[in-house]
Amino acid sequence: MFDIRLEGKQPIYEQICEQVAALITTGALEAGERLPTVRETAKSLGINPNTVQKAYMMLEQRGFIYSVPAKGSYVSDSSSAAKAIIRRAEEALKEAMISAKKAGMQKNDAAQLVEAVWC
Repeated sequence: MFDIRLEGKQPIYEQICEQVAALITTGALEAGERLPTVRETAKSLGINPNTVQKAYMMLEQRGFIYSVPAKGSYVSDSSSAAKAIIRRAEEALKEAMISAKKAGMQKNDAAQLVEAVWC
């Protein structure tokens, strides 16, 4: 289910978060679908269960999943997942805009780019 790189700069829990979010976004994981347990995921990846727990906790905080005590973690309904996807896109867009501004991009050029995307 996951393609995790143990070496590299990106923390494992972030890789798990991104991959689960992508699976939800593309519809590969549907609303109400149960995720593998923390223990199952940790064992299959050969990582510490606390790392998986951290990823699941972050996904829950972002609205992608919800947990039921003693039952597991499940994909949130489509409206909650859609809101989470929009929040994630807003964060990425904000970071990109800050980087572009620091690099010297003019506001007018950024507005033209936005307009081109929406056309």
